Amino acid sequence: MNWTVNPLCDALGAKIEGFDFAAQWSDEEQQKLKDLWLEHGLLLVRGENANPENQIRFSKLFGELEAHPLKTIRSGEFPELMELNSEDSRTNPVAVWDGEEWVGRLGWHKDLIYTAKPNRGAILRAVKLPSVDGQTGYADQAKAYEALPDETKARIDGLKVIYRFEVNLYKMPFLDTSTYVAGPGAPQKPSDVGFPDFPDSRYPLVLEHPETGQKILNVCPMFVDRIDGLPKAESDALLTELVAHVTRSEFAYLHQWQEGDMILWDNWRYMHSAPGVKPGAKRLIHRTTILGDTVLGESV
Repeated sequence: MNWTVNPLCDALGAKIEGFDFAAQWSDEEQQKLKDLWLEHGLLLVRGENANPENQIRFSKLFGELEAHPLKTIRSGEFPELMELNSEDSRTNPVAVWDGEEWVGRLGWHKDLIYTAKPNRGAILRAVKLPSVDGQTGYADQAKAYEALPDETKARIDGLKVIYRFEVNLYKMPFLDTSTYVAGPGAPQKPSDVGFPDFPDSRYPLVLEHPETGQKILNVCPMFVDRIDGLPKAESDALLTELVAHVTRSEFAYLHQWQEGDMILWDNWRYMHSAPGVKPGAKRLIHRTTILGDTVLGESV
């Protein structure tokens, strides 16, 4: 192997450097990459020949890819690529946070957690970057579970959590919107952004990873709605406590992008977030999405 592997940061992840995305990877190298992904759940890969074709080829090492259902953000040349473009006002309305205008800010979430079948994972590649801002955050819910007190683990064992699809941030009860002011064009209902009304989904609050067996604290500030079967006051208090825990900085990593960087994450284990960029900033990220063939929850 001509590439090296080191810790991504003190808390989590692995960093692969000297990687050639155009190479013919041996069976040994392919297995090593898959093993690293399962072990760490978050890989930063840097090297040569990072382009759309090679991103797609690299992504297919980890599973079948999804063509995004919204054609407006799908690459015309490569249907497996989603284009996250800060200059596209249709998908990036301006909003105010902490008294400043931002584009593309997203709180902590997992993709499709509001359905019973979230994506297996995804890869982002930095194509065009602003001089400041535009980072991406990742948070390890397996490490968050490990750090819970034993009495909390016993308390939440066997409980179920309900997720609900919303596009109006004010309707997400555990997302902190205290400094948020929706801008013009902010969606009010799913059809505003071309999505259907998904039914609620129910998951184990402590989710067992289907491939590693790790226990995951399955709580995200975006889309989480309630603990199934608990009175509202008790449910709200418990979720407030768990959201505060799972978003602690020691379980998180904020990536400062370099052009060509690819990051692969395990969407069953990790939340991600985006602090956003200022209006007018030019940021383009290409995303490939790895489908999951395992149903982790149920529609309700």
